[in-house]
Amino acid sequence: MNRGNRYVLISHCLLNVNSKVKGYALYEGVLKELVVPLIQEGIGLFQLPCPETTFAGNLRWGMTVEQYNIPSYRRHSRLLLQPVLDQVQDDIKNGISVLGVIGVDGSPSCGIDLTCYGYTGGQIGSNGAVEESRKNVRIDSGQGIFMEELTKMLEKQNINIPFVAVNEDQPEKTTWMEIRKKINL
Repeated sequence: MNRGNRYVLISHCLLNVNSKVKGYALYEGVLKELVVPLIQEGIGLFQLPCPETTFAGNLRWGMTVEQYNIPSYRRHSRLLLQPVLDQVQDDIKNGISVLGVIGVDGSPSCGIDLTCYGYTGGQIGSNGAVEESRKNVRIDSGQGIFMEELTKMLEKQNINIPFVAVNEDQPEKTTWMEIRKKINL
């Protein structure tokens, strides 16, 4: 059988929800509404590594852009992305189409149009720090740290591909058909 010669780069948790912070999973296993139609259409799935899990482990707390916007996390993201970029460059050179990047809006790492802000700092057990942080957390315009680094790395190599986002809070807009429109296929 012939190869389809096309794929999307996809955030890790869309193919493995177990990488999410405990309590954030809105589906079991994979996001079927997105993934099954991609498979049926013969589009390859290039699973990006999960920078949060590889940086802070599976027992991490939910964090915000402010917490991840540190030199060591940006460096960690670039280290994870370098082999991805190497493969993307080689694939494009050899006639394979990279259709786009599918991220997860609201994520402090993989958000495309929306990300999570608002950490205020402090000791968890003292003077209402947890409640203060909860009040300040918000979803707002912006790209997550991992996607910012991927954008910069692709731009540096003159690779221009669309970035689109899944909004897991709105499953009706999570379908491949909705994402497909945004990628302009």
